[in-house]
Amino acid sequence: MLNSEHFIEFATALVGSAVFGLIGFVWKISHRVTNLENRMDGLVDTQRRDRENLQKDVDTILANVDKNREWTTNRMMSIVRDSKD
Repeated sequence: MLNSEHFIEFATALVGSAVFGLIGFVWKISHRVTNLENRMDGLVDTQRRDRENLQKDVDTILANVDKNREWTTNRMMSIVRDSKD
């Protein structure tokens, strides 16, 4: 009887440790997943912000090109008009 009681105590201690170990493992994995999700959200926001800034820069450059092209065309037209006179 003494051996079977020790075996049952050992088995329950082992099962209890396994359950607590499993709970700890699941908590640790869920914590890592949450951290990775937060990092991914941050990276997505950074990428979106960079894309918006790049689009703004491209729009600014194109707007300036159009202004310069218009100025150049007007200047050329005035030169042609001046040369005819």
